[in-house]
Formats: sequence, structure tokens, C-alpha cells
Amino acid sequence: MVMLIMLARWRRVKQLGFLENLKQVPFPLIPAFTSLFLLISTFTSIGLVWGETENTKTVASPSPTFVVLSVVLVLSHFLIYHRFDWVIETCLLVATTAVTLVYLLLGSDNSLNDTKEFAIVAVTCLFITVLVLLWVKSVKTSLRFGTLQECSTELSVMKEEEKVTTQLFNTIIPKHVSDQFLSELRYSHSYDHVGVIFASVTNFWDFYEEKFEGGMGCIRVLNEIVRDIDDLLMSVDNTTRRSDVRWAAIQKIKTVGPCYMAASGLDPVTEEQTRQGNHEHIVNLMEFCFKILETIKQFNSYTFGTNFTMKIGFNYGPVTDGIIGQNKVLYDIWGDTVNLASRMMSTGVVGRIQLPAACVPFLIDHFKLPRRGKVRVKGKGDMITHFCVERKTPEQIRSNIENRAANSTNSTDA
Repeated sequence: MVMLIMLARWRRVKQLGFLENLKQVPFPLIPAFTSLFLLISTFTSIGLVWGETENTKTVASPSPTFVVLSVVLVLSHFLIYHRFDWVIETCLLVATTAVTLVYLLLGSDNSLNDTKEFAIVAVTCLFITVLVLLWVKSVKTSLRFGTLQECSTELSVMKEEEKVTTQLFNTIIPKHVSDQFLSELRYSHSYDHVGVIFASVTNFWDFYEEKFEGGMGCIRVLNEIVRDIDDLLMSVDNTTRRSDVRWAAIQKIKTVGPCYMAASGLDPVTEEQTRQGNHEHIVNLMEFCFKILETIKQFNSYTFGTNFTMKIGFNYGPVTDGIIGQNKVLYDIWGDTVNLASRMMSTGVVGRIQLPAACVPFLIDHFKLPRRGKVRVKGKGDMITHFCVERKTPEQIRSNIENRAANSTNSTDA
């Protein structure tokens, strides 16, 4: 029975289904069973041994050899278990040995002195051997426990460092990009429906000077502006108390001097939604542009002596994103759409958002887009551009969407 219980707890025989029920036996019952069985056998050999003479039944003392054999079994089974305290095991060991020695000295047959002396020496040597082995087992268990504790601590520290590193990496590179890059060490992808903006603090270089701390104070001011814009992407909706879903598809790409670059639609989910005719992320990106203009005004209001101005260039179209480098990686986007968005910023007007005429059909339902006219654009010649001045009212937006849907239905019927 005991052997079956021990076998059931051996991990390599989990496939033996008939032992599964035995695994439910509490562990403390195992040494209790073995101790009970060995105790019975010991008392049987130490106690009464029935024998017969010619006339009557008599009781004779057992040979010390049988006593030693039983004690060997009793003492050796202390080495089996690893979940009991060393002090408890030692006390039981001492008690067992003491009872045995007392019996051998006082209760055994004096006619077997030579065997008795051998038995006493054997039990004493066995006691010392088992005691030493118990102590060694206790030391090994303590060292193993200490090693496990140390490994557990180091593992928790490593997991925490990995978590911090992953969070830091995801602030530099979008999560879906970092997942692929960490597994393949390379990444590039093309998207057909991406909105790109360049927002530049136009008069920062007039403000910048190196006479005081080599320009460090001016860089701190620029850092505060950029941080305020970054906070917009992490803002919380006052209604739901969660991250504002409008900015979920917008990714900060980089800053170049006083120019802030961001894009929307650089993820597979938004790309699929856009292919199905949902251009909401473009509308949200334009709203983000208005939030940037509001942010720079608020910054001027609470910062003494500053009057920063900003102009924004907007464009929409295909781009390619990717990671360049191996040691100091850089996530960036490329394409004619990016170049034209930069030109919209450089040829724009302070305090305005400029966009090419090709973007108007995607935004006209939600924003007022007056025509600016022809603008000379480097590499493109004369282009018709528009300004985005304000968002339309909800009633106007609803009416425009309904009219567009009706016109689409009529053209389909025709």
C-alpha cells in the first residue's frame, strides 16, 4: 500500500490511471503508515515470541539479531521523507534508538552476551550513520531552498526589467511592429490609406539662443511643448474614464527640431477598416491637429514671455513604414505622401492646417475646407491646396453623410 502511494506521487507514472486516486492521500499519512507498520514489526520481534516445549507453551525472548534487523528498518525509513523538520526526525530517531538500547541492555537474554554486544554496537553505529545522513539531508534541503529563493528573486527581477524594457520599447516603436521585429529582427510594410501630419513651431529658432547654458533652457521649453502634445495621445475621455479612442490609430513618428511628425492608419486593423470604406481615422487625425493648435495656445497662456506659433501640413495616401538599423533602431515612414505632407507644412500659413485637394473628399463632410488656391510646391509645381478652418456642427455632419449616402444609392440605381 505504501509503495503504491509513493509510486502514485512519482511524476513519471502519471499515465497510470489506477494510481490517480492514491494521489489524493495526504502526504503526512505516508510516514504515519510506514511508522505504524514498522512499529508493529519491531514490537513483534522485540516482544513476545511464542514457542512450545514438551509440556506447556512458553514465551522466549527473541534473538538480538532480529532486533537489529527491525531497528535497521525503523531507522532507515527516516531517510525517505523530505518534508519533515530535521529536529522532529532527530527526536524520533533518538527515541527509537534509546528504546532499542534499553531493551538490549535490560530485556534480552543474558545467555547471548556476545550477540547482545554486537547488536548494541551495530545499533549505535547505525544511529550515528542515520543521524549524520539526516543532517546532510537537512543541509542540502536548506541550500536547495535558499537557491530556489534566490532564483525566484532573480526571476522576478528579470521579469520586472523585461516588463520595463518592453514598455520603453513600445513607446518608441508601435506594439504590432515591435512584436514582429523582436522575432525576425527586421520589419517593413506598405499601407495604402495613411494620414500624415507635420506640425512645426514656426518661431522657435527666433526664441532659441545659446548664451545661457548653451541653449539648454530653450531645449527644455521645446521639450515641454512636445510632452504636452504627447499627453494628448495618452489623454483620458472624461465620460468613459478610459484612453480617448479617437487617438487610438494615431502614432507619433518622431520630432525633427521643432517639428512634430505623426501618422494614423499604420496598423492592420485600421487598414482593413479603411479598405471597407471607414475613413474615421483620417477625421480623428484632423481633430488631433486642432488639439495641437489649442495646446500651443494654452502653453503660451501659462508660460510667461512666450508667444509660439504653429503651422500644420496634412496629407493622406500610401506610405511604407519600417525599422532601420540594428543597434540604435529607428522607426520611420517613407513615401510621396510623407514628402507632400512636409511641403504642406513648409508652404503653409501660421495658425492654419493646409492640405492638398486630393484629401478634401475624405474630410468635407466633417470640416470646413475653404480653398486657398494655387501654391508653388517643390518637386510638384503649382498645386491647389485647402485650409481646414473648423469642424462642422453635428447636424451638418449628419446631413452631409445622409446626402452622400443618398447620392451613392441614386448613382448605383442609375
